[in-house]
Amino acid sequence: MAPDKLQQLLEILDEQCEDYQSMYREGVAQRDCLRDDDLRGLKALMDSVRARHTRLPVELIRLEREQPEVAERTECLRHTIQSVLDLRDQSERAARGLLGETRRQLRQVRTGRRASRGYGRPPAAQESRFVDNLR
Repeated sequence: MAPDKLQQLLEILDEQCEDYQSMYREGVAQRDCLRDDDLRGLKALMDSVRARHTRLPVELIRLEREQPEVAERTECLRHTIQSVLDLRDQSERAARGLLGETRRQLRQVRTGRRASRGYGRPPAAQESRFVDNLR
């Protein structure tokens, strides 16, 4: 591979790694603040990653075997992508936990609401009766 092409490929891989690291940092912020529904920053990063991915050469696997610099950068990229996926799984588990807790609280509120309605009713009036049901 020509030195200038190799240098260009290394730069692309470095940029990809930086973008995925930014996605990881964004994912950490989203995990910590699940209530905030702001995904615009993550979407912009994904658009950048997709655009750069189209510039990667088709023979990247072969180049990875032949060029140690390419192999080093693609390994870094794989590790960073796996970290992003792990973080996404953690965020999903946290969201499921929050959803379960919210459902439990809603059931408790419904139970309390039914109980408070029952306490507010006057007791049903019945005729007084003697033990032998005669007056």
